[in-house]
Amino acid sequence: MLIQPKLETEVTKKYEKHWTDNFDDIERLFIKDTPKLGVFDAETTGLHIKKDKPFMWVFGWLLPKEKQTNELKGRVFAFEHDLVLLVKIINLSKEIKMLVGHNVKYDLHMLINGGVDEEIVYDLKNISDTMGICRMSFDAVSARDGGDMLGLKKVSEKYIDPRAAEFEKEVKKELKRINDAKRVVLKDLLKPYKDIGWGLGKIKEAYKVKKRNEMDMFTKERKQRWLEIPKEIENLYFNWLEEHPFADYSEVDRNIMMEYVHGDGIYTLELVEKFYPTVLQRKQKELFEKENKLIIELLKMERVGMTVNMDYLKECFEKCDNEIQKLYEELWNIVGEFFTVSQEKVIADYFEKLLGERPSSTDKSFLKKHKEDRVSQLITRLRRLEKWQSTYISRIIEVAEYDGNFYTQYGQFNTVSGRLGSDAQQFPKERILSEEGEKYEKEHGEGKAPVEMEIFSPRRAFIPRGGKYGKIAYFDLSQIELRAQANYTMLLGRPDLNLCRAYMPYKCKHYKTGEEYKYDTKIERMRWIEKKDDGTSVWLMEDGSPWVPTDVHSETSHNTLIALAYKCAEKYKEYFHDTESPVDEKSFKKFWRYIGKMFNFMRNYGGGAKKASEALEVSMEIANALVSGWSSTFPEVAYYQKMVGSKVQKANHATNMYGRVYYLSNTEKAYKVGNYLVQGSCADMLKDYVVRIGEWLKQNKCKTLFLANIHDELQFLVYEGEEWIFPYIKQIMEDVDWMKVPVVVDLEITETTWADKKEVHIELPA
Repeated sequence: MLIQPKLETEVTKKYEKHWTDNFDDIERLFIKDTPKLGVFDAETTGLHIKKDKPFMWVFGWLLPKEKQTNELKGRVFAFEHDLVLLVKIINLSKEIKMLVGHNVKYDLHMLINGGVDEEIVYDLKNISDTMGICRMSFDAVSARDGGDMLGLKKVSEKYIDPRAAEFEKEVKKELKRINDAKRVVLKDLLKPYKDIGWGLGKIKEAYKVKKRNEMDMFTKERKQRWLEIPKEIENLYFNWLEEHPFADYSEVDRNIMMEYVHGDGIYTLELVEKFYPTVLQRKQKELFEKENKLIIELLKMERVGMTVNMDYLKECFEKCDNEIQKLYEELWNIVGEFFTVSQEKVIADYFEKLLGERPSSTDKSFLKKHKEDRVSQLITRLRRLEKWQSTYISRIIEVAEYDGNFYTQYGQFNTVSGRLGSDAQQFPKERILSEEGEKYEKEHGEGKAPVEMEIFSPRRAFIPRGGKYGKIAYFDLSQIELRAQANYTMLLGRPDLNLCRAYMPYKCKHYKTGEEYKYDTKIERMRWIEKKDDGTSVWLMEDGSPWVPTDVHSETSHNTLIALAYKCAEKYKEYFHDTESPVDEKSFKKFWRYIGKMFNFMRNYGGGAKKASEALEVSMEIANALVSGWSSTFPEVAYYQKMVGSKVQKANHATNMYGRVYYLSNTEKAYKVGNYLVQGSCADMLKDYVVRIGEWLKQNKCKTLFLANIHDELQFLVYEGEEWIFPYIKQIMEDVDWMKVPVVVDLEITETTWADKKEVHIELPA
């Protein structure tokens, strides 16, 4: 039936709005209108891509231009989740040229969770995402630097309708009312315990209450650990959490949700109408179609899930909790009062008494300056432990409790460069150790502490699924961004010698024939690895010595020391200074090479001396020396960045190797585009692999599954007996026609945990 909403704007009133359970009504108008652009969107019980379910949908379309009038621009149909109706609409939608959603991959998950057969969803060929359209139309400026955020309400409010956010405000108002009512229940349950001091306020002191959409979300995480919670209170509170969970959209009044979902559908259509012409104007159609193909492959990957060892995670949570409690008790004993490490005032009070002046901040850099003080050590360690417990251990447990798998979503369009992002990529490689373990590693070396001294290793939590899927394969693109950077200097006609020689014997000659190393064809490039019987390279450098790949991080560190007026006695091993302490091999590796490595990556991202000083916590003198050392090490990379910046200043854009265009109407951030070209080309390379390998696995009827993408690594859940596919995957990933610098893919395999993966050598197929 046609409805007349309470909330209407100048934009939404041009769309006919229906509430229906009748497919015939939709089909009749669809046939009449013959639309080319359609939209679908789900409203769901939450954000878990496997557990949560859809409860309401909107399907609609924009009328073709010739059928639009001043009063009518399109139609949208909202309906309760109904599998039979939904399948009919999906079949009808196949006749539309472009079917869009905003973050459409999530809506595809909800189709499957709502009962639609996976293969029907995977077979959809006309799916597009308005987030991709926006990304390709907006300036290449990140939200952090003042660029546009891609959320539907934010974008619509700025570009489509100033009143776009009003629909969501109504929903949030209703959610707050529901949550407030649930909180009243808890308040009433606690009334009998008022005499012993337990009310709502005390609960909020004992347990962390997080803010979500400006509402209180109660949790089981402890806050003031010194409070003793009676078992009866704990049981009452936990039961209340179970019976009255934080409200989701399915609890909101249906009339409010109906207006909200209509609005989402309308604004999604409006975004396509406004910005898709820009995609075409910027010649991004081919790239856009590639991204559309990727949507389904990422959907499949996300639904596999990364199996976790729940017993290990729960054990680590308890270990972490015990360590936190132990350290807090020591901290309270020293300071003489109870407090948490987030209470800046108490910490500042302590240091004011200790130092005689009040610190303006008690952040990480302040605590590091006072690292010999035990209180500083305890606060630093507690902040880290609490972050790891909440952000990593609790997060993985929360997601995986549904079926033992951790599910993540890949942000296809969130980054300006085009790089995929997900919360799984945030898990650290390193492990967190007990204090005993950290002392052990200081004496015996990094990574040497036994597992017994480990509190948590994120990668040890992830395991193969078991059964026929007893193995995980990890294909890693070795230093791909630095290789791509070297390649860009070659394309510019000014190859950077140090960077190129890190990956191939550039300008080196064969020890027998005297021929110079060539790199124009794949076969020529593959000769970089050739060795003599004694294991040294067949390629000789100018001084007649065998080519040895440049250690780019050590080279930057070496030149940094030279810039600081150190004299080199033995490269990478011994340096002297007239007034400063000497640098030996151990300190070179542990400190100087570390900051050199960090700065190499930072510089590629456009970072300078000020950022280096802050991020690496070094003096401005050392930070400036890092800039100088980097420029001396990679003079042609510096030239490349200068030339890209100059081009963008003149043309307002630059294009990466896959045709992705980075536009800047304001060229103030032009210096960042050099990195976008490198990082974006590598990102599009990896996206291309996902599609090509996905198609190859399907063509060869393989049961091996894409598992995850972590940075420059692709992970596969290997089906028993399908190890034969490894050389073919490696071949696909190393075959990049535009790269003159060899692309190298390393393979590691585990049958136990991600932390235990071992390198495996494989030959490419003949």
